Amino acid sequence: MSRILLLLAATTLSGQSRFDRLMRDILIFDAHIDTPRYVFDEGYRFADEHSYYELDIPRMRKGKLGAVMFGVYVQPQDYPEAAWAERAFEVVDAFHEEVRRSSKDMEVALTAADVERIHKSGKLAAMLSLEGGHIIKDSPALLRNFYRLGVRYMTLAHFQTNNWVDSMTGAARHNGINKLGREMISEMNRMGMMLDVSHISDKAVLDAVEFSRAPVIASHSSVKSIAPIPRNMPDDVIRAVSRRGGVICINFHAGYLNEAAHDVYIRNRPARDAEIKALLEKEKSNPKRWEMVRAIQKRYFEKMPKVPVKELLRHIDHIAKLAGPDHVGMGSDFDGISGMTPAGMEDVSKYPVIVRGLIDMGYSDTDIRKIMGGNLLRVLKAVEAAAIK
Repeated sequence: MSRILLLLAATTLSGQSRFDRLMRDILIFDAHIDTPRYVFDEGYRFADEHSYYELDIPRMRKGKLGAVMFGVYVQPQDYPEAAWAERAFEVVDAFHEEVRRSSKDMEVALTAADVERIHKSGKLAAMLSLEGGHIIKDSPALLRNFYRLGVRYMTLAHFQTNNWVDSMTGAARHNGINKLGREMISEMNRMGMMLDVSHISDKAVLDAVEFSRAPVIASHSSVKSIAPIPRNMPDDVIRAVSRRGGVICINFHAGYLNEAAHDVYIRNRPARDAEIKALLEKEKSNPKRWEMVRAIQKRYFEKMPKVPVKELLRHIDHIAKLAGPDHVGMGSDFDGISGMTPAGMEDVSKYPVIVRGLIDMGYSDTDIRKIMGGNLLRVLKAVEAAAIK
């Protein structure tokens, strides 16, 4: 009996040491976190540990987060066209100022080499992305200016179809991507800006894969064959992205991981959004208005069935088995999903839960490193290599 206990203890210690060894230097690279707008709108500070939202420096440290593609979005349904670019530039500026204030813990990264260097220094590598091609208002000049400010990928469309690419949740006007869209993709390739195919129609994804000289990413998309909802990606499209070297980064939104949760979310979303809009109009000068918004979001989230973290692992595992472990990554959509996280994956401090889960599922250290960040870094390098200097 004592020999069995010793063997069990040795096995436990071996598993623990493997986890500890991985966590010492693993690059955890999240492709999509939406915190910058809170910095601009609410004066949110990265340095302070918060009990709300999903990212700050103390929780990043706990979760061993090494690099983030921070998203800048201006939802076309919420702002007039004339305000799209100005709003995005304001949020980009707020992001840079906040990283400057947090310079002992964070640094802006512009290249894959920057990510590796900053991570080795013990800081967080902070990158920028633009969520929605509508923001550049069909202007290559605006696209280039966002690139000069550090934007290193653009989601080709957001929740609505724009003038050159069909949205997954918008009208199909272009049969995927039109001639203007091809020109935008060519310019992104030339500069070395990654194409993000989350949010765009299945046909548009296939077009982007065909038109791009470099691999593409889906920065925050989950698996349609597990949760058959519009925002998720079907297996044939996943294979198409992977065949050209791309990566599908799993969205942590509980409603994208589980169909039953999505059904409740979608049914209640109009009432939730109307309640929030009315509150913000009524409480324009109330300094507690954002706290009140969060309370509304929480109340509606509590109506949804709980989604355990194993559902998130299931989506990762599906893509790894379907397309290979070289083609799946993390795209949490933290701070863009209104707190609708899986149980056990509430914020950026929880990434080690995924590492442990992958160990338990039998993944090798090499594949875990790829899934947690190495795959996204590889695509970033490939896009840079394909750029025309």
